[in-house]
Amino acid sequence: MSKRQKRLERLRQNPKNVSLDELQQVLEDYGFVFRQAVGSHYTFSVVIGGTNKVLVVPFHRPVKSIYIKRALVLIDQVVAEQAEADREDEENESGNDEDT
Repeated sequence: MSKRQKRLERLRQNPKNVSLDELQQVLEDYGFVFRQAVGSHYTFSVVIGGTNKVLVVPFHRPVKSIYIKRALVLIDQVVAEQAEADREDEENESGNDEDT
């Protein structure tokens, strides 16, 4: 299991005890971009299915579990989209091999 997967599993197993730094690291692992910090809120964005999704997280120590759960839903969508893209790439490569 990679470090990226271990960090994600830690969030899944204990969403009530996550620091903002830990959350930011996992989000960046899955393609999220830290856009801004306004006051006590941090904004992350990611493109899923051609749509820009935004996650706004208020700064609390630890981060409230509802925001971790929202992040996990978005991460699952990113992973599913990536898996679909990988599957399509494999199908296209195998289709190209048959033509030659």
